[in-house]
Formats: sequence, C-alpha cells, structure tokens
Amino acid sequence: MDTLDSLRHALPSDGHPRRVAVIGAGSAGLGAAQELNSIINSEGKAVFETVVFERRPQVGGIWVNDDDAGECKFHFDKSGKPYPVSVGRLWPPSPIYDGLRPNIAIDLMCFRDNTIKSDVLFPPRAVVQNYLDEFADRHNLKRQIRFETIVSSLRRIRHDESQAKLGRGSAWQLTSRNLQTGKVSEEEYEHVVLASGKCNVPSVPTIPGLWLWRGQLLHSSFYRTPTVFRNKSVLVIGNNSSGMDVARELHGKCVRKFPGVDEWVADATADPPRTGVKVRQSVEDVNRPPQMDYNPKDPDSPEWSRRIEVVPKIVRVEAPPSGSDKAGIVILEDGTRLDDVDVIVFATGFLYDLPFLDQSTAPFSERPMLKSASATESDEAEQASLQSYFDGGDQPYTPLYDMAPHLSNLDSWHLFYEPDPSISILGVFGNIVPFPFAHMQARFVANFWAGRAEPLPRLRVDVPLADPTRWTSIVSDSDPITEAPYTRFPHKIGFPSDWEYLDELVRRIPGGGERPPWQGKGEEEEGLTDGRGGGKRGVEGNFITPFWRKERGPWGRTLRREELGY
Repeated sequence: MDTLDSLRHALPSDGHPRRVAVIGAGSAGLGAAQELNSIINSEGKAVFETVVFERRPQVGGIWVNDDDAGECKFHFDKSGKPYPVSVGRLWPPSPIYDGLRPNIAIDLMCFRDNTIKSDVLFPPRAVVQNYLDEFADRHNLKRQIRFETIVSSLRRIRHDESQAKLGRGSAWQLTSRNLQTGKVSEEEYEHVVLASGKCNVPSVPTIPGLWLWRGQLLHSSFYRTPTVFRNKSVLVIGNNSSGMDVARELHGKCVRKFPGVDEWVADATADPPRTGVKVRQSVEDVNRPPQMDYNPKDPDSPEWSRRIEVVPKIVRVEAPPSGSDKAGIVILEDGTRLDDVDVIVFATGFLYDLPFLDQSTAPFSERPMLKSASATESDEAEQASLQSYFDGGDQPYTPLYDMAPHLSNLDSWHLFYEPDPSISILGVFGNIVPFPFAHMQARFVANFWAGRAEPLPRLRVDVPLADPTRWTSIVSDSDPITEAPYTRFPHKIGFPSDWEYLDELVRRIPGGGERPPWQGKGEEEEGLTDGRGGGKRGVEGNFITPFWRKERGPWGRTLRREELGY
C-alpha cells in the first residue's frame, strides 16, 4: 500500500457527506455543483453536501441582464492609481449588456453533454443566460443555491497537514449575509470552490495626470449604449473584444436592439455620418491588428472599421489651459497632443478579487493568493499635482479589499491553492472556452476530493502555459521549488494548450482519457469533418476532447464574421 492509500484508509469515516461551499452560481459554479453532486459512494449515497452562494437573485453570473450600469466614478489612491467605482450599487455592473453576442460559437461554448438549441452560432446574451438557467433546472441545482446571499468572510480554522496532500484535513468558517433579510450565518465547510469569476473589478492603468481630466472617464464594463456619445469625441483604450465592441457600435455596426438603435444606425452609416461622433482607439502597438476583430488600418476592412483612427498608447494627461472649455490634453507615446477628446473609455480588463478572503490571516498571510501590484513611482511634479487634486476635496482612495492583476501561490495547474488544496479556484486561465473548461476542471476536483483521483503532479513552471508540453512536463516532489519566470500575463494559455490541459486532467479521472469511440481515428481521412469544427458529435463523457471542439476553436473569428459581419 503506497503512502496515499495509507492516508485514505486512515481518514475518518463517519458516514456523513463532506461539506463543500461553492461561491458563485455563474457557469463555473453551476458546473462545479453538478459535478460534486454526481459523486456517489458504493452505498449509493452522495459523497458531498454542496451549498452554492450567489449574490444575484438568479443563476447566470455575468450573463444575467444588468441594464442599469449606474454611474462610473473614478477615484485615485495616494500613488495616482485609478479605481473606477460604481455608485449606488452593491457590486460593479456586468460587462455583458443586453444583446451582446459571445465571441465563441455557442456549440463550442456549451458544457460537455449539455447541448443548446439555437438557430445561430452567436446568439444574444439572453440565449446564453437561458441555457445556464435550464442547465441548473436539468440538474436540480437551484435547491442548493442561496440566492441574494453574499459571502463576507472565509477563514481557515483547522488544518491537519498530514491530510493536506489529498485536499483534506481543513475546516473553513464561512460567514454569509442574506441581502433581503440581513440574516448572518456562520457555517463550517471542508472544501471550498471559488467560482466568483474574474470580471468583478475593472482595471485601469496608472496614467500620470489622469486625475486632471475634466471630461468623462468610463470603464467599458459600464458601457450600455452608443447613443449617449452623440456629438462626442471618444478615445477608446484597448483593442480586445470589449474595446472593439464599443468602437464598432459607435460607428453604427450594431447587431442588437436598444432604444434608438434604428436612428443611430441610420445616422452613423449616412454619408457623411450624422452622429457627430469621432472615434479613436489607443493601443500599445499600432502595427499589431486586433486578435479577434477587423483591422481598422487594413484597406480591405469594412468602412465602419476603417473609420476608427488608431493611435499610440497614452503616456500622460495634462490639464486644459486656464479658461478653456476643453476636457484636457492627452499626450500619446509618439508625442501627439490630443485636445479635442470628450470621453475616455478604458477597455482594459479586470483585476482578480476575493473580497471575503482576508489575506492577513493564515495561511494567506504567509502565502497570499492576491499580491497587490507595486505602486508606480512618480516624480515630484506628479506628486505635487496629485496632492493639489486631493486638496481640492477628493480624498486618496483606499480599496476595501485586496485585488491584483493575477493570482499567486496556485499549483502548477492553476487549479488549487498550493499550500492547501482543500480550496480550488476554477477558470483562472485567460484565452479559454470558459464553460466546458471550468466544467472539466470541476470534474477532476470532485474526483480528487472524493479520493478517486491522485493529486496532480508538479510541473515544470519554466515551460510556458501556451506550450502544450507543459501538461506532461512532470517533476518530482523532491525537486527544488522554483518560481515561474516573469510574464505579463501569467494565466494566459490559449489554443491548443487549453485542450491538451483538459485531456491531461481527464486522463487522471478513473476510466477517463480514451478517444471517443464514435470519432474514429482520422476524421479528415474518413470525411467526418467540414474543416471548420462541424464534424461528428457524440457523448463526450470522460473521453479526451473530441476532434470537432479542437477544430472549431480557431474558426471562431471567421464564423462570427460570416454570421454577424464583424
């Protein structure tokens, strides 16, 4: 009997299911609850008792309709770092507004073995939300969800290091509050799944002098309609999907309904346009085209795209001249000075946050999951300018809880908190297909906590996440622990490494890792594929990723352009 088997046999067995708290009832949390519920012991009893905590009144996470984004107020800390704060809301608005289409084909986006009925590949937001709602009903998950309940605190109160390798031996005290009744509850759980997502805290880069701006500042998560920008000069920061969506609608390429859409489209597409809108897009590299969208600098791009003026990144902001009605002066990296901008929209992503997890308590005090980024150094003139701003009435802002651009002290699979794998966090990676990815992560987590799957091995952290060989680059537990080399995006994985990651996980689940029997050995040779991911489908179960999924991913941009025109 090996060491792990000895540990399993030494664990107490009182016949009671192990208590698991799942924080969040979006796609990751729903997938986790379903997988935990599926684990049954030899007596036909549930291995886990799962409770899901959700602050919203329904399932769906960021896909829930959130029409009123509220006011976006920018505050600055003592170093000048900006924080877009939502006014009058308990939490920031969802970045997904009504009618927004996903960037991923809906058949690829679905959980394994839970297909969706849709006549189009890129349906509106409501179709995705309804899919998640139906998933919760199909698997009878809502009975386990405490809606309109926030988790205010999560503390580890006991820990047995001898069981830690199996993800056991810890007790977590979770404090929650019902938003309707105000009732506060304290309970103990043996495992915790963090599934609260990574689109909660808007991230904005530190730009010297931004506090001097007199015009409107907005983060793209607050964007709802282009009509409010009529007769405005708008500078969009960033050219990933959210930034391109804003710029696209400002120029009249709208594929959704909103109040005034017909008039807006007619005015924006007139020759000359009648909206009075001027759109610039500030990017880090003006010669690098957007990853998923048309290149505004390409003469073959649609007219609405070519009307977007691409400019270098902002290096600082200056106050407008005394007596001027200008909002300020934007200085770009190439020295260009823009004095006609009315609104700056930051489509610059999000920070990770875990507001219920006090990083000053054990074990996080020694091995924090969130390490705040170092403050940007500023010169004396900037400090004097910032102090003058604070003297004007706006006090230095102090965030209520820790937030960071990435998570720390995760295992080399970015799935468990390395010092204590009784905590799992789903969907940390960027550039993934979120629903099925987190779903299969949760499947492994449930099997591991149930003692059916071995602990994940350590991997070579010097092998980049985007390299598919990363997931077979196993190192011994006795090898020295090394830190991963610095990278600006430490959670970015992408295709095809994402599918290789999932295949390695499923191979570690008992009975998993075989090729789907309905797939055949060479789909292309057998004529079972159209070359765009439209190949043969079947039960996916615990088989490795079917060929159609791997093929569909790289075709996303082409398929979307064919269906939506962008």
